[in-house]
Amino acid sequence: MKKTVFTLIFAMVTLHSGFWPDFSFAYNRGDSDNIDKNFVRDDKKQVVLDQKDQKIYYDAKPLPKMSYDDAVKECKTMDYLGYTSWRLPSKEEMRSLLELSRRKVTVKHAFKNVQEGIYWASTTNRHGDAWYFDFDLGRYSTADKSKHFYVLCVGENK
Repeated sequence: MKKTVFTLIFAMVTLHSGFWPDFSFAYNRGDSDNIDKNFVRDDKKQVVLDQKDQKIYYDAKPLPKMSYDDAVKECKTMDYLGYTSWRLPSKEEMRSLLELSRRKVTVKHAFKNVQEGIYWASTTNRHGDAWYFDFDLGRYSTADKSKHFYVLCVGENK
């Protein structure tokens, strides 16, 4: 009985002491050793360049929340900086934006205008749902396309 009480007290103290992982998406400058240097921000153009995969991510004024179909259309019809080949990022591209190698799971450090919230990915599943990424909680799953989530557009860097 004493062991059980001790274990419960120890678990409660550990839980409330902050020993659990922090999945905050705020950029922690003290953890700069594990930054993915392939992602570079161009402040003048307000885009993020993925130098490894030759992609360019729109990172100017955040786009409003919208349904999946509207998000696909928004990216497809966007004309920004003379680029007209924007699209909604795939599930794999969205996952590549997470800084998983750092102590705190974050969105890549180069992004300044990504909201802490849910973003659509272009990938769909066999049930007709689309993948989303939650840049607040660090999770991803699928949802009905009628839901309204944030939009991030990607293009090929020419």
